[in-house]
This record gives sequence, structure tokens and C-alpha cells, in this order.
Amino acid sequence: MSLFATNRLVVDSGGIEQQFRSHAPLDRFDPTQTNVSPEIRHAISEVSAIEAIVLTVDIRRSSSVLKESIDIAQYAKILDDFVAEFRTVLHYHGGWFAKFTGDGFICYWLIENPFAEHMDTVLDFCCSVMDNFRGYYYPAFVANMRNEPTGIGLSIGVDAGPCYMTPIVDDPTIIGSPIVGSVRMCDTCPPYHLVLNAYPGSRLVEAMTDDCGHLSDDLAYQVASKSVATKEYPEGQVAYTVEFFRKGQRLFF
Repeated sequence: MSLFATNRLVVDSGGIEQQFRSHAPLDRFDPTQTNVSPEIRHAISEVSAIEAIVLTVDIRRSSSVLKESIDIAQYAKILDDFVAEFRTVLHYHGGWFAKFTGDGFICYWLIENPFAEHMDTVLDFCCSVMDNFRGYYYPAFVANMRNEPTGIGLSIGVDAGPCYMTPIVDDPTIIGSPIVGSVRMCDTCPPYHLVLNAYPGSRLVEAMTDDCGHLSDDLAYQVASKSVATKEYPEGQVAYTVEFFRKGQRLFF
């Protein structure tokens, strides 16, 4: 039998809502309800392909942070606070939470509006995550450490493309090559960097009407293509880096 032959997410509407609660964005006006459009619900129930933008967020050198922590319970609390806060921020940005990875998380957006509109939301979220991690969570980790290893920071990889949502052990799970691609891009990232795989990066560049994109009056970004070496392509593959600027000043370097 095919993996997608039976979709247990469509047993009953109440059950679907309960299963969605851990993953789907919440309604801004009624946070007891999820904000999932009829079109997305139909695609999920039919197990048909849905284009998604997928992010992998990783804390660099997290094993060293754990090893050097004075109080392991405090380390766990900081990590829990980090994931919980940005899960809330993610839902506010209309994103879905996939899973906690032990030192970060995977999340995604199911695309209904034009790709460029979604990417502005995704980039705004990425900037918020990196800015808050650097300004609050990194100092909290350091305050709980005996020694401070170099290279600690947040890396984010992005990919996009068709995905499917199906239950794995009765938990809604997104499956598709963009998950692998976002992990691969994240693996190439130094701390406080954002790397897009070729597909979302090229589409973002094509939609830009200026050298600099704008997320708000004072927050802008620039995109540049580069070749990155990955496990699958050690000779290098095309990717895109994103740099953020606030009032003309580069934020992360």
C-alpha cells in the first residue's frame, strides 16, 4: 500500500484541529483556532502536492554550549524558552512548526499567495530570530557557562518546492526534498548567516525590482549568489546569501 493511500488527518474535523494545534499558525483574533485556509485543508486531505518554503534553524556549537553549562536544567530552560518564543513568532508570521531538532527547529510556510510576498514574511521572521537570539538567548547561555567557546550563533538554511503533508504516528508531518535542501543549506552557514538554496534564491532575485529589498521603512536586505560546497556537491552548488540592514547599517557580521 502506498504511504499516502490513507490519510488519517481527515477522520473528523475536531480531530484535525487537535492534530494541527502543535503545528499550524493560529488565528490572530481567536488563538483557540488554527488559521488554515480551505484550500490548504483540501490539499492536505487529498494528500496533493503543496508548495512550501522550508527553514532549518540551528544553534551552532550547541554541544559545546551544553558541555560548558554550569546548570544543565538552566540550559534546558533557555532552550525551551527559545523554541517556545519563536514558535509563537512563527505562528504570528503565518508559519507552520515542523519539529524541534535538539539544537534548533524546522518550520515552513505553505504557499498560497505570490512567492515574493511569502519570502518577505519569511525573511522578516529570519531577521527577528537572529536578532533576538543574539540579543537575549546567546547572553543567557553565556551566563550559564564556565567557558565561552567561539563560533556560537544561529544559522538558517532555506529551500522551497513541492511537499506533502501526511500523518506519521498520527502527527501531521511535512515530507519533501525542500526539507533536505534546507538542512543542507543550514549546514553551510556560519553563525548569524542565512543561505537560500538555488530555487528560492533565484525566484527571490527575479522578483526584486531593486538591488535592495525592503521589509519595512528601516529594515532592508540584499541577496547575492555564491557557490557553496555541500556533502552532495563537494565541488560546489549555486546558493544565495541574504544580508540584513537597519537604517543602512548591516545587522549581522
